[in-house]
Amino acid sequence: RSMLLSRFRSKPEEVRRWSSTSAAPAGWLTSWSTEVQNWISMEKGGQEKRQNRDMPTRDQNFDHEKWSIHKDPKRHVRHFVTWGYSAATQRILFPDLALIFSSSALLTAFNHVAEIPMYMPPEPIVLPSVALGLLITFRTNTANMRYNEARCLWGEIVNTSRDITRIALQWLPQSNDDKFGKAQSAKVCRMTKAFNIVLKYHLTIDGGNPDDRVSRTDPELPSKVKEELRKELSMVCFSPSDPVQAQELEDCLNSSHRPLWAIQQMCDASHAGIWARCGDRPDRALRDGQLLERHFQRLCGAMGACERIHRTPIPTAFTRHCSRFLMVWCNAMPFVLWPIVGTATPLAATFVSWAMLGTEDIGVQVEEPFDVLPLFQYCQGIAATCDGMVKDAHNNMITLSKDLEFQRTGPQILVEDMVERSFNNNNNRRTAAAH
Repeated sequence: RSMLLSRFRSKPEEVRRWSSTSAAPAGWLTSWSTEVQNWISMEKGGQEKRQNRDMPTRDQNFDHEKWSIHKDPKRHVRHFVTWGYSAATQRILFPDLALIFSSSALLTAFNHVAEIPMYMPPEPIVLPSVALGLLITFRTNTANMRYNEARCLWGEIVNTSRDITRIALQWLPQSNDDKFGKAQSAKVCRMTKAFNIVLKYHLTIDGGNPDDRVSRTDPELPSKVKEELRKELSMVCFSPSDPVQAQELEDCLNSSHRPLWAIQQMCDASHAGIWARCGDRPDRALRDGQLLERHFQRLCGAMGACERIHRTPIPTAFTRHCSRFLMVWCNAMPFVLWPIVGTATPLAATFVSWAMLGTEDIGVQVEEPFDVLPLFQYCQGIAATCDGMVKDAHNNMITLSKDLEFQRTGPQILVEDMVERSFNNNNNRRTAAAH
């Protein structure tokens, strides 16, 4: 009886042990499924909303989580599992790889039934392979240089936008009671955010947003993109309920060169605020104006460099020659592979062609960097920074120029007195000369 009771009492524990072991595979499968979904999301990157294969893949800014996935030791398995989501593979799948596979299959079928099969020695393929590799490498490296330069230019735009906002909020209003100065500094902040948004639309055909992608074959593409721009500017920069800002929005949309218009509006607002605070010292207005003018020139220079990259591709002769060379080489590959792999020629030729065509396709896509870079995230970061500094100024966390309280040291007082005395002496000389 005691043995039966002991067995009966231990049975629930055995059941629990069996249930835990049976639940382990289920938990492992759930974890694996979640990890695969994260891999797919990482592989998609900025292409979730792509409607067609020819649409570009817009990468996203990396954070700590994305960097950890990017450097994961299982990245090779991840890349193999998510092969079907590769944007480069999707772009070259048809007609390039389909054509090569079809021609290889036809050659294989013909050689299988023909008395005299068609093939050739490997030298005609091996000898030009060096030139083809150098040509593809040159294009890819040049495209990466353009990508890096474009990213550096937008980094310059981000930093300059922060500097302009910081200087405008601290130096244009003289004090908390200076309504005119605050209005001008607010306008500078609005135009700073608007400049980055209109520049993004200026450099991309569809506005560079990942969510609202307009089809590039849509006959109403310009009007739809303009409406998207209006919506984004109304949401981030201008308030349609304010008559002044509503007029600024319409002027921006109707401008022939919107980024340059935004820079000019920044100049007008900053110069108005500077002249209002200088009083009877126009030399101070020139000094402060030159300080902000240097930042406006940096924006204008970065904008011009972006336009240069956008309008000047790699010499098209390289692109055309590389494309022709590559297609001839890939379609001639089955004649060399047939004596080596036999009926596996279509698969072998398709794999080799995928490796070469995929590398060339990535270089072509990166050649136009503004269609690949996450410009929308750069603009969101600039808007968030500007709004954060405006909020700090509203909460009196930014000390204005007239409200600064500090004790000057002796040399500073001496230098200021010397400058003041020199200025008075020059005025006295001009007065005496006039008399």
